[in-house]
Amino acid sequence: HAPTACEDLQKWTEKCQNESETANWILANTKRCPKCQTRIEKNQGCNHMSCSQCKYEFCWMCMGDWKDHGANTGGYYKCNKFDPAAAGSDDDDASKAKRELDRYLHYFKRYQAHHQAQTYAQGQLAQTEKRMVELQENTSGSSWIDVQYLKSANEMVIECRRTLKFTYVFGYYIPMPKPGEINKSKELFEDHQESLERYTEVLSELTEMPTEKMVKEDIINNTRVTENFLLNMLRACEDGLEVAVDPMAADDGGGSSSSMAAEVKCQKC
Repeated sequence: HAPTACEDLQKWTEKCQNESETANWILANTKRCPKCQTRIEKNQGCNHMSCSQCKYEFCWMCMGDWKDHGANTGGYYKCNKFDPAAAGSDDDDASKAKRELDRYLHYFKRYQAHHQAQTYAQGQLAQTEKRMVELQENTSGSSWIDVQYLKSANEMVIECRRTLKFTYVFGYYIPMPKPGEINKSKELFEDHQESLERYTEVLSELTEMPTEKMVKEDIINNTRVTENFLLNMLRACEDGLEVAVDPMAADDGGGSSSSMAAEVKCQKC
């Protein structure tokens, strides 16, 4: 489960067991109050909603002010009003709880997405041998060894999906920087995560193409590149996400903060 530590994975598993069903239910059955952004359950048939937190009255259908849904406007069945400026924010306990919930949902949804993609890729791997036979038949003079690259690519996709899934557990437990502060290690981690996701998606698309449209060189090259990004991600996390300082930035103390370079110490690069 690299790069996630065992204790963090245990905490995450317990948290998901307690909150994942709640999270799924919230996403499916609630909306945010247009005024205070508190999540609200619609537990009756009427579309006239009243926020329990700020008492704002609005229409469940269009989220507009209920004052604009009287008889003079034709009733809420004909409403088409949406005012994005009506959304607000506050600093009370409800807002703090909402931010924490939104943060959890951010990581939970992406964790689930990669888990589902990993499951799909594992199912696809079971069909790989059949597709390899098709490739061999469609490519004159090719042997069984010549089409092994497809299996290697599929296995790389599975490994990357598995790792990406756990990067969202890892990321969830990285301490959030205080307002006005910058966490260089967090930024470095997210850069690696973004790169690995981007190249994993490319490789995944290549392996899902019809065999007659596959280009061997593209799949081999992208498998190698994706593996490098995977190793860079794991190595960076293993090394504690150290941010290397450009030696030129330390010369005479005259350089600005923009001259600092964040890079991973990689033996391959």
